[in-house]
Amino acid sequence: MKWAWGLAMAVVAACLVGPRLESCGPFLSSMLFTTYHGALPGEFEKGRVGVLRPHFYRRDLLLAYRTLSGIRMSPGEAPPAAEVRATPAPTHAELWLKARGAAVADAAPERVREQKKLPGSDYQFFENCLDGAFDAAAATLQDRVAKWGAASPNVAEWVRGQDQVFQNCTEGESIPRELTSGDALLAADRRYQIGAAQFYAGQYDTAEASFDRIAADGASPWHEMAPYLAARACIRNGTIAGKAGKLQQAEERLRAILKDPARKPWHAPAQGLLDFVRAHLEPGERLIELGELLMQPDLGPQLERVLTDYTSIWDRTGEAAAGRSDVADWISSFQGRGRPVETWRAKRTAPWLVAALVWGDGADEELMAAARAVQANSPAWASVTYWGIRRQILAGETVAARQWADQALAAQAAGPVANLLRSERLKLASDWREFLTFAPRTPAAVGGIDGEGPPTGEAVKKKPAAFDLDSVTPINEHVPLSLWADAIKSDLVPRDLQCDLARAGWVRAVLLDDAPTARTMAVRVAELTPELAGEMKTYLGARDARAAKFAAVFLMLRGPGFEPVVRSGFDRSTPVMEMDSFRDNWWNLIGNAGPDGQRDADHEALYDLYPKGELGPAGFLTSAQRAAGDAERKRMKETAGNAVNFLGAEAIAWAQAHAEDPRVPESLHRVVEATHYGPADGKKSKEYSQQAFDILHRRYPSSEWTKKTKYWY
Repeated sequence: MKWAWGLAMAVVAACLVGPRLESCGPFLSSMLFTTYHGALPGEFEKGRVGVLRPHFYRRDLLLAYRTLSGIRMSPGEAPPAAEVRATPAPTHAELWLKARGAAVADAAPERVREQKKLPGSDYQFFENCLDGAFDAAAATLQDRVAKWGAASPNVAEWVRGQDQVFQNCTEGESIPRELTSGDALLAADRRYQIGAAQFYAGQYDTAEASFDRIAADGASPWHEMAPYLAARACIRNGTIAGKAGKLQQAEERLRAILKDPARKPWHAPAQGLLDFVRAHLEPGERLIELGELLMQPDLGPQLERVLTDYTSIWDRTGEAAAGRSDVADWISSFQGRGRPVETWRAKRTAPWLVAALVWGDGADEELMAAARAVQANSPAWASVTYWGIRRQILAGETVAARQWADQALAAQAAGPVANLLRSERLKLASDWREFLTFAPRTPAAVGGIDGEGPPTGEAVKKKPAAFDLDSVTPINEHVPLSLWADAIKSDLVPRDLQCDLARAGWVRAVLLDDAPTARTMAVRVAELTPELAGEMKTYLGARDARAAKFAAVFLMLRGPGFEPVVRSGFDRSTPVMEMDSFRDNWWNLIGNAGPDGQRDADHEALYDLYPKGELGPAGFLTSAQRAAGDAERKRMKETAGNAVNFLGAEAIAWAQAHAEDPRVPESLHRVVEATHYGPADGKKSKEYSQQAFDILHRRYPSSEWTKKTKYWY
């Protein structure tokens, strides 16, 4: 009766599923230089834990504790690889409907929805009918067709009853009628369908009684399974409906099944349900048991169940096993609620060494010596090295920290661990060359609505190296243009980052009226970016400085992706010369100027090194260089802080002085466009918009650009 077993286990799982909350987009991917919530897929299977962080999901902390304790994940414990399909696989509900349609000619429901609202909630749902329920229904239907024949009235009646059962997955009460005459098997199936419908409808007391009656009917094919089903109804009554005493009743029923040798086929699933019940009734004891089980090797698929149950209990009850389980105490301490240094001194284990380095104060010589003694092939190496260097940095031991970081980077050249080590080494940069050496990072992961994943996809291929916020913040805020000009040809800077610096540096030089540097940047942009080469050559061919500036303004108006700053992570999602539908167009250096300096979970690791939020090293520039960079930034904000206003003023001034220039109509149209799709600041931007609109319609009534400009904003 495998189909019945599948249905039973599906409903067990339904008891464990929490509410699902959904929200709306847009959801854009972000480049991550280290993961925020846990290890990337496959890391634990390789015996690695990376750099552990206190805000990792507890599931990953459990696996990390196990790995640090010397228990490596075996092949049988690894989760199966996700299947990649060109089209989404059909759901189990869809497969049921397909099987139903193949068996009977009656019109099938258009779809079956699996979720039901939690009682008393408008927005939270639980999985009422899980995959196994639909698989079991399809298997039972196949069995009944083989017995009765596809054209049998019995099959048609069975299907009608099953349709009603699944109506309760989402909607209210739809209970099949009882059959008092006819085929005995069909009547027995119907009694089971009635109990299942009552269960899915939330009539748990009635469903429990129905399953008890089936258990008393030795002729029913559902007789052996029924006591287990009644226990399920008790569990759902206690968890979903919140009825007092039902979990205790479920425990009694399940223990009775386990004591009955005649019900041996149901012992394993009954034990699983009993563990679930005890997790609610005795959470501390169950956490201790799960912690002990976690430390056994070669658990196979059971490991995933241990992790799920442990985190579920912890999330619901908190630190129920505090003081009675080393793994529970370690997780609590690692997340900031304990005394890890004292515990490490007592136990001297790798998990506690990592926790002590994260939360201990000062440069403890004994602790640091233990960290330096960890070998590079140890799963603890990345964590103790990163946190140990951080302790030295915060303690002001810069010489020792530089030496340790350089040695560590020699052993770990790429990946998320290397990115974190490079951020530490960048913090210690003493000059511009060191800054450029350690500023570039490689993508470690991609974050989005579905969480964190491996760095794959076209966007990563286009951006194999990037800056993090600790790099772009000082570049944008304090580095003078003279050093930007050096960086765009430096062999320390990857080619794609040279391109970013050259394009942003060209805009910056134009805004600062630094014509020589602007020309230098334009030449490099043309060399590095073929799609902009023609535009840059037009700029470089301008006859004088004023004409060159308008050529630049005209290009910026046509290219909403031009901006005087470099970005961390991915580039703007839309090409430079195209309008972004989410209004990521041009720049605003005044007020909320974008990502620079904002605390962002994607860059949370940087705040280990910059707890006050002032990202980026301070000692790599000379006083003269920093003063020049600060002065340039100040002047740029004063004269061109808002792109809409700067471009509008320049374009209107050129139009008034060069009415015959054939580019003027288009430039005025794009000023109006910029006030709609760019960072307009209110009254001032509206004035530019109206002025450009008036000049365009008054002087160039027949222009195609006038016809496209029907409104001002």
